[in-house]
Amino acid sequence: MISLFQTKEESTEQVIALIEKLKDNGSLEFNEFKILLESTYSLLNSIDDDSYNIGLYSICHIGEFLPKDIFLLKLLNDCIISSRVFLYKEMLPKNDLIEDSFLDSYAKEIYTLDSGTVLTKDQKKLFKLFNQHKRLIVSAPTSFGKSRIIEEIIIHNNYINIAIILPTIALLSETYIRFNSNLNIKENYNLINSLGLADTINKHNKNIFILTPEKMDMLLDERPDLRIDFFVMDEIYKIQDDEDRKNIFSNCLYRLSKMKTDFYLIGPYFDDFSPKFREKTKSFFEKFTSEIVQKDIYNIFDLEESNTYILGGKKIKKLRDGKKNLKNILLNINGQTLIYNYRKDYVEKLTNDVLKIINNKALDVDSDLIDYISENISSEWSLVKALKKGVAFHHGAVPRYIQTEIIDSFNNQEIDIIVCTTTITEGVNTSAKNVILYSNVLGKKDKPLTGFEVKNIKGRAGRFRVHFIGRVFYFHETFENDKDVILVDYYDKDELSSEEVIQIDKEDLDDENLETRNNIEELLHKNKIPFSLIKQNKYIPIHKQIALINFLRSKPIYLQLAYFKGNRPEKQQLDEIFNLTREYLFNDRDFNDKSFIYWELSRLLKYYIYHNPSIKQIITEQKYSKSVDSKIRSAFKLITHYFEFAFPRYFRAFENIYNFVYNEYYNRIGSGGISLKYIITLLEFGFVNENEIALKEAGLPNDIVKKVSGKFSDCNSLEQVRIKYRINPNIINNLTLFEQKMFRKYI
Repeated sequence: MISLFQTKEESTEQVIALIEKLKDNGSLEFNEFKILLESTYSLLNSIDDDSYNIGLYSICHIGEFLPKDIFLLKLLNDCIISSRVFLYKEMLPKNDLIEDSFLDSYAKEIYTLDSGTVLTKDQKKLFKLFNQHKRLIVSAPTSFGKSRIIEEIIIHNNYINIAIILPTIALLSETYIRFNSNLNIKENYNLINSLGLADTINKHNKNIFILTPEKMDMLLDERPDLRIDFFVMDEIYKIQDDEDRKNIFSNCLYRLSKMKTDFYLIGPYFDDFSPKFREKTKSFFEKFTSEIVQKDIYNIFDLEESNTYILGGKKIKKLRDGKKNLKNILLNINGQTLIYNYRKDYVEKLTNDVLKIINNKALDVDSDLIDYISENISSEWSLVKALKKGVAFHHGAVPRYIQTEIIDSFNNQEIDIIVCTTTITEGVNTSAKNVILYSNVLGKKDKPLTGFEVKNIKGRAGRFRVHFIGRVFYFHETFENDKDVILVDYYDKDELSSEEVIQIDKEDLDDENLETRNNIEELLHKNKIPFSLIKQNKYIPIHKQIALINFLRSKPIYLQLAYFKGNRPEKQQLDEIFNLTREYLFNDRDFNDKSFIYWELSRLLKYYIYHNPSIKQIITEQKYSKSVDSKIRSAFKLITHYFEFAFPRYFRAFENIYNFVYNEYYNRIGSGGISLKYIITLLEFGFVNENEIALKEAGLPNDIVKKVSGKFSDCNSLEQVRIKYRINPNIINNLTLFEQKMFRKYI
């Protein structure tokens, strides 16, 4: 047994000094390893969190530079048992000479749940905290395993309706696939990752809704009787940071927490969460700091030109040119790599530079993914060229199903390098050993990365159960820090916007916010506008809504110009609807978007509505873009931002307002007007038939939906599609093998 006769200070000094020597030399003398392990054991048995974290730091580095001596391996085994991170042992080579004692096995059993999941020391504490409080907010590092606890909470509680709220499609897809492969969950719950599946809800079902905040909010609007028993919100910091979506995050959290339900809010690197929210909901906050995957940091920017650093046992010289430094790193590191850059076009340009760097290192490869992209998007897309070299890029203009395939290929080691924006670094799990911050800005060049954003990107280096150590390379000066307090506008903002105020129950408002609410109600009453009409058009500025109502009232000719019968307006009528919507309801960003001039948006909207084009045709129609890459970026921005998100939101609001004024003008009681449902549905999904919508919402790309649509024409829900497929798997034989794999993944 290892000796404990050391002070904490002595152990810390010895560990840090010996680890630095180990990193420089790649090994230690026997006696040095022995001292290091003894000091590590002493630290791990301290009640001090900092000492414990240094102990983990030591275990990870010893595991990275593993000694071969049996005695030393036994000492390492003792340290791992003491750390209570038992899964470290799975990462070591199997050795029959090292067996757990009875006490070791007993200790592991204490940390093993009846589901068979082995928890770490801190995960066990977290799980216990949830069972004590049932309303828990957790800050913990990216490698902690916060999401892993979600499944255990579900398995060990008898919840009926559960909501898992995720900020990105990538996280949503990852979570759905993970839950779908967990038999304990799959056999007991109906997994719902689209509003189209909401029709399968009934009082006899146990349901898990895996949705974005926008979709969850829409579900609560459509099903006001729905009772959620437990909800999770991941990457909870976005409720403060995401300027475009913070309203919908706040509203979603507000509505769910008003149900007096259990919840688990999680995210990395923050010191506290809205005290007002915690007081209102009687919830408990805990911060964890242990990093079970450690990071080695290389501050390339801090080295003088011609100075050297050690990488992979080699001395590497710092050069003046950034791309040459990148080349030195890529050619001398092992493991897979994420390279962060800050703009979509810069990401693609840097990917091309990476291809030049590794040109002699990688042979051309072929894959089903390459064939699929070439056939359905473009063989000239630079992503195709990159994939042939085992490289990819990943940003918001890459279709979500391609993003998922890229991550899967990376985690399966079919791709070695991904150049990316924050689309990967915000919550998506990868097998990356290395993270290179090639840039230190976000989005616009004048907005430096915050210390929190740097820390979050850094956290993607190394994956638990795959790596002991992740490497992080900084090409520019950065700093790291945790957020102080995550604030929630609905609870912490003294002066809420008018659009926020009308979404909150009146009894929850006070002072200026209550006065604002009363003023809004008085103004609407004077203008004879129903409060419910304005409220349902969420986050469309109230003054713009009132302006459109007053315009239609004062110029009823436009009621005639925009009027149509049936599902679809004529082009001239759609022009009127689009022009009024843009003039009165667009937000400033969309109204002033220089990448899409308004008449070009109008043309592309009509092209999409009346011609049902393929993605290849939409790409060809990007007249203001020159290169293939820019045409593809433009096409996918058009689809994901305007067609699938912004236009449906604006057109719903226009329909509500138009029909109110129409019925008012013609003295009708809600029976007249127009229906934009067909157009809104077509824009959101690319289809209007129920079976096609179900397939699209499940995550399948349009071209696969079109190929199998006829096979499932008698299905009106995703559940019916699944049942029909289970009865006859050969029904999708008209798809390629790769397309069949995608179908099975999502369906």
